[in-house]
Amino acid sequence: MSKADWLEQVHRFLTLEWAKAATDGHTFNEFSYLRAIGILEESASKAETVTERFGPRLSDLADALAVRRASASTMLTKLEKEGLVERKHSRLDARAQHIKLTPEGRDAVKNGLSLYEKSASHLLAALGDHQADILALSAGRAAKRARQRSN
Repeated sequence: MSKADWLEQVHRFLTLEWAKAATDGHTFNEFSYLRAIGILEESASKAETVTERFGPRLSDLADALAVRRASASTMLTKLEKEGLVERKHSRLDARAQHIKLTPEGRDAVKNGLSLYEKSASHLLAALGDHQADILALSAGRAAKRARQRSN
């Protein structure tokens, strides 16, 4: 099995585990968006300029997830209807909107992280502790190097 095949199978396994275990009705894709918004919000809260502190914008989210703005907008509309995010118009630029998780959205992220942890632990248990530690260390290094190369 090639490394690419292995990564695809791991991704598929975790996605299927998510689908089987998700009790709140949110898809893994929805969780990915909510998680990215939460991470962007954390970054914005640490920002140095007032403009950046208002929170992430649609373009920030699209860039973070490497998706088209239209796709991000469609998902935001869905998440907004579900009460998981809210959009606020910028006080500095009427064309811009800032995205924020609602308390329900924050709960969905917490639940999603717990669910993801359980799914990952099932996969890693099949490897054993030593091999799982090696895999985690190697994956962390690989992700860091890949991010450095793409910047």
